Amino acid sequence: MLTSSQITAGQQEMMAVRYRRRYLLCQVLTIIGAIFLLALGAYSYLDNNPVLGSILTGNTLVGLLNLYLLKQSGNVERAATILSIILLVLSLSLLVTGGKDNTGILWIYPILAINLFINRFWSAVIMFSLFGIASSLLLFTPLSALLMTSYTLVEGLRFVLTTLALNAICLAALRSEEKSYQTIMQLHNDDIRKMAYYDTLTGLPNRWSFKTNLERLLSRAKKDKQRVGLLYIDLDNFKQVNDQYGHEAGDRLLRKFSDRLAEVIRPTDQVFSQQTESLARLAGDEFVVLLPNIKDPLDASSVASRILGIFDGGFEVDNVNHATYASMGIAVYPDDATTPVDLLNYADAAMYDAKHNGRNCFRFFTQEIADKLYQRQRIENGLKQALNEGHFSLVYMPIFSCADNHIVAFEALLRCNSPALEGLGPDQFIPVAEATGLIKDIDLWVIENALKAQVALQKEHRFTGKVCINISGVELHNEQFPAQVKQLITSHNIAPQCIELEITETAFVAGDPACLATLNALHELGVSIALDDFGTGYTAFNQLIHYPAHCLKIDRSFVNDLFSEREARNKMVMIIQSLARLYNLRVIAEGVETQEQLTYLKDLGCDWAQGYYLSRPLAWPEFLALLKK
Repeated sequence: MLTSSQITAGQQEMMAVRYRRRYLLCQVLTIIGAIFLLALGAYSYLDNNPVLGSILTGNTLVGLLNLYLLKQSGNVERAATILSIILLVLSLSLLVTGGKDNTGILWIYPILAINLFINRFWSAVIMFSLFGIASSLLLFTPLSALLMTSYTLVEGLRFVLTTLALNAICLAALRSEEKSYQTIMQLHNDDIRKMAYYDTLTGLPNRWSFKTNLERLLSRAKKDKQRVGLLYIDLDNFKQVNDQYGHEAGDRLLRKFSDRLAEVIRPTDQVFSQQTESLARLAGDEFVVLLPNIKDPLDASSVASRILGIFDGGFEVDNVNHATYASMGIAVYPDDATTPVDLLNYADAAMYDAKHNGRNCFRFFTQEIADKLYQRQRIENGLKQALNEGHFSLVYMPIFSCADNHIVAFEALLRCNSPALEGLGPDQFIPVAEATGLIKDIDLWVIENALKAQVALQKEHRFTGKVCINISGVELHNEQFPAQVKQLITSHNIAPQCIELEITETAFVAGDPACLATLNALHELGVSIALDDFGTGYTAFNQLIHYPAHCLKIDRSFVNDLFSEREARNKMVMIIQSLARLYNLRVIAEGVETQEQLTYLKDLGCDWAQGYYLSRPLAWPEFLALLKK
């Protein structure tokens, strides 16, 4: 959204055109006028007319001084006023003295025209009025005794009428120019306002405009004791349209959806009275619908059902049927919230609940959602506090070789000691960190402190194994992440070969170029990459050849089901082991809790193993003690 300062800057740019024009005009007229006046003043002195010569020379000196001040200050308004006064005095002086052979009156006409055009309209009116009154008094009253020459009545009337006609023409031209500038400014302001308050793609009100409309609507609803419904809409699978067909196709889909949305919410059942600002596009594929003066909260469901009907059988754009749908959240004023911020947040939370419950549906805001929202806000605040106050710590999970039971690596696991997050584990606060973007700072903290531990182990305990570090799937779409990892590796002077980054398999999106580019950039650093929780995602086996992976970590659920009666489950470890052997990948089994499981994994040819049977995650002193054994 454009800020008020940006709008002002746009207006100033338009006014700068006039400023530059007047600045140049004042400069040129002063220089040309000074040359003529000096020449005429010198001629007047030689012609024994010292009064006229003094007037012309004096005006020249004042004009040059004015030009100097203009250069120094840039104050064109002051310069134009002074120049205008000089021209007014010069005109009256020529009228009084008559000039050479009484021809001075002829020079007054161009001087008057110039005087008018260097002024704005109302300034020009004042200058013309002053000259008209002064010249009339000099020509037709006893003040004519001040004239150094004589004019007949006919000459006086002809002069006044001629100057009147000339000034009328000049003032009309000035007025036309003034209106043109006003029209341009108005058009400019309209364009700026449209850019500031309306979405350029769909033409709908944007987030800023929507918030203003919502505040106004709720204020009126409070006064009239009415209900207001708010529908928060997020398009499902929209990213796939951009990825597969390009952003232009995505833009066309958004435009078509906004048009269909406007058609659908036009009331045919008198549920609510549509207003101009009922729709808005907040960002990306997020839209909102305001339902003023609904009688019952359930009335909003009929509008939501009509919106879902837009996507029956998919959504066709340019003869391509996209598997795009909508998830919607509904919050109602004053039943759910009494402030614009809360109403929007609650509708947003209900929308996420709809996404988590199958998508292509709508959900009303409920107390259960309110509790989840409160918990999420509590976790978010706790994470920020933990980052600011250093409440994070690491524990170390040993990883053993299946061949000789030696520790060959350790996994750095995050713990949070913040009082605000007491009783909450990573499985609860990491999803919130990912949703809020805090995970990026947390990931960098984990990597840096894990590398510090690795350096200490190498220098003080001659440790030759790997440090395994979990990173969020969010980093796969973070273009800066590989460079940040490289900077940390360089600053700690550590060999990349002793670092393994673990990425959950479910974070991978097949064929996603951004994801693959990040993985390749990490691979080029020299670190190894492990696919964590392997078998729980949707990675096709033939896709493994395209991923720069070095290790598969078998999910603990498959290790737990090694001796299960469910044949499809108990054979997964064997299948993954065979797959790893085919692609020459190392295998780590997670969640080993019995000797029976460990023996089976050894016999199967599994490389490494970790789990509570071998060791629990340990604090730093305990981990060092285990290493010494």
